[in-house]
Amino acid sequence: MAEGYKMAEDSQPKLTGFGSKAVHSGTNHVGDAVNTPIFQSSTYKLTDERYAGWAAGAHHALLYTRITSVNAEAVIEKICSLEGAEDGEVFSSGMAAISSTLMALLSSGDHVVASADVYGGTYGLMTEEFPRFGIEVTMADMTDVNSYEAAIQANTKVLYIETLTNPVLKVCDVEAMATLAKKHGLICIIDNTFTSPWGCNPLSLGADLVIHSTTKYLGGHSDIIGGAVVGSREHIENIFHRKVHFGGSADPNSCFLLERGMRTLHVRMPKICANAAELAKRLENHPMIERVNHPTLESHPQYEVAQRIMPKGTGM
Repeated sequence: MAEGYKMAEDSQPKLTGFGSKAVHSGTNHVGDAVNTPIFQSSTYKLTDERYAGWAAGAHHALLYTRITSVNAEAVIEKICSLEGAEDGEVFSSGMAAISSTLMALLSSGDHVVASADVYGGTYGLMTEEFPRFGIEVTMADMTDVNSYEAAIQANTKVLYIETLTNPVLKVCDVEAMATLAKKHGLICIIDNTFTSPWGCNPLSLGADLVIHSTTKYLGGHSDIIGGAVVGSREHIENIFHRKVHFGGSADPNSCFLLERGMRTLHVRMPKICANAAELAKRLENHPMIERVNHPTLESHPQYEVAQRIMPKGTGM
């Protein structure tokens, strides 16, 4: 956490429950404010301590808002707390998070295995942009671990998966995919947007990195665009440099709204998921509906996997 704008570590409350973490973790009480104030500033004072930290490689140094900001640090800490991550970064969009993460881990000549049902923006990045940089992509069936393993090559570096696909709601066996990645020495990246940290914690299932479009459940009010990635400090430090170089940083006001949204995540998600499950059930029983594809229904092809990986359901 950036120095100079945070309570002493020993004065921070010890948070255990998901709701407590959603409400309190990361909040910067500077000036005794209940909420983190908006630090609408492009730059910070270049103190000797900050400059020394930056020179030593500290990527949470408060120098320039493209690097980080007080508001960005607050939401990073909150998302890390909810996902059980060591470190993280926030971005100006979900695609900024995805592209910065993948470009940090892949170079010309590398190969990535991704889901054939991957989100359209990610699909465009992989099929239109990656070939220009000499990065190969193979699309496989995310619901079949054997399909992914068959696609692995000598130059494969990353397995890219979504907990729940957008928009057809296929469910990934995250634990099995993470085990496969470890077997072959690969990095397992999970887009956890459609389940949220409330519904699934891929890091606890063995994933290396978790990505979110914070535009969706985390923001919760359809008034921001944002993204995030969390994982080990080693991976995040690498991704941080791509964020700074590519410029996909989150602005303080969006971070403020994101922090506000995450405070009610534990209240919103149970109702959202209950409504979706009830709607799916009623539609499935409607005589004019041929098929409903929702992971809470026993008719869903990956129902058993969903019950194990994301038993709380989803609002999608």
